[in-house]
Amino acid sequence: MSKDAKPTPPAEGGGTSPAGDAKKSCCPADFELSPCRIVKVKGTLQIKATELPGFPGGTYEWTTSSDKITLENEKSSTVTVKAKDNPGSGKESETINVTRTAAGCDAITKVVKITVAKITFSASPNQLYGYDNCDTPADNTDDHICVKTGDHTFLKVKIEGGAVGTDFDWACEPPAPCTPVQPGGDADFDLRLDAAAENKKTTLHARSKCPSKESFASIPVHVYKEKVVDVVVAKFDKTAAGANLRFPTADYASFAPTANDKLKEAVVKYNITNFDAANAVTPINFASGTATITFDIKAGGGADLTAIGAAMTGTGTKVRVAIVRDMKSVYFLKDPAHVGDTSVKVTAASTFFRVGNSPPLDTGANQEPLSITGLAGNTISCAALTKEHAAGATIEFPAIGWSTDPILVIEGSKGLDVAKWTVVHEAGHKALKLSDILDITDLMHATDDNTDFRLRFCGRLKSYPDGTTDKENQWELIPR
Repeated sequence: MSKDAKPTPPAEGGGTSPAGDAKKSCCPADFELSPCRIVKVKGTLQIKATELPGFPGGTYEWTTSSDKITLENEKSSTVTVKAKDNPGSGKESETINVTRTAAGCDAITKVVKITVAKITFSASPNQLYGYDNCDTPADNTDDHICVKTGDHTFLKVKIEGGAVGTDFDWACEPPAPCTPVQPGGDADFDLRLDAAAENKKTTLHARSKCPSKESFASIPVHVYKEKVVDVVVAKFDKTAAGANLRFPTADYASFAPTANDKLKEAVVKYNITNFDAANAVTPINFASGTATITFDIKAGGGADLTAIGAAMTGTGTKVRVAIVRDMKSVYFLKDPAHVGDTSVKVTAASTFFRVGNSPPLDTGANQEPLSITGLAGNTISCAALTKEHAAGATIEFPAIGWSTDPILVIEGSKGLDVAKWTVVHEAGHKALKLSDILDITDLMHATDDNTDFRLRFCGRLKSYPDGTTDKENQWELIPR
């Protein structure tokens, strides 16, 4: 016998076994599979078959009848599982068969159970700050959430496909700005996020506990220092009784909780107080001699604003707001305008008008609507004029408030809530540095016909100048 030859193992009961039996004795009774068994919707997962130590290699074939997954490289030792668009019907609901074969050996088949899972984030009814879906409610991959430094908030989590919260590691990356409280074994829950005392951005991930640590879902988390704005509101009229005011007893300070319920979405808080300790009206003489003040847009105010500012003393650094019955905000013609003219020049460097507006030009018998067809600096193009107008004639702009110092807000002809929200809006210009925008659901909407009063992360289209494409990210723009 040569030195390289090996004896055939004896057959059971003595003697020598046939050559075929020798081969059978070298066949494995099993093989190992990599342990990861969870894949995300539209994601991939690799499962590897490994020979037991001391046995020669075989070949593998992977098959499945599942309609939730497909297989790639299904005739190799490592198969790639690709999940389709929908989660599975339950935990380990997708079945894969893998068969090992080798010459002279019996085939070995194993069954692998796979979970196809999907995680969706959304706004929690218990959230304490903001959630912005970026106007794509059907796609949560561009959503953002915010929280106050040193505080916490909640995020709604829904897991489909049979997986639960404990199947994942929940972490902010980088970790310093916020810490998620690891959830229990539920599939539908509020995830608590604890924020550090840092004014930073991070991203929350739900990562598989597989070696790949694949992220099944993520959302940017903005940790902001709360912007606190102190606002003081005074009511002005020609008499202490407020005879000309529509709402002489209105309590603007009591509106703070309602306002803050919306402002918190950008981590902002207003402290609103009444100028008069007894919430009384402050009497003042306006230059017009009436209860309607005049606001010179070019001058950024005028005599009436100066008088109000002088009367509203002792407020320190608070944002001052003056409530008045009515107001005329005016531009002035720089040059005379004549019958047939199709443009006029105003003394202001720019206008707040939009093409299609028809503000009143001039007063009394000379008044006519200015039908605006174009805007360029202090030149307003218009339909042909039908009357003569002297230099200095007014063009009225229907402002309901100005973010001057003090801020001016009119009661106007609508309800008291409109005036109260206008206070909050104008303070948004003054203290939050926000522009007028066109979104009717936003606090900074340019008119008073809002349907909501949110502040947004997703860019909002500015209202001025007419035709602009500039957008404003309100969360990020607010000084903190």
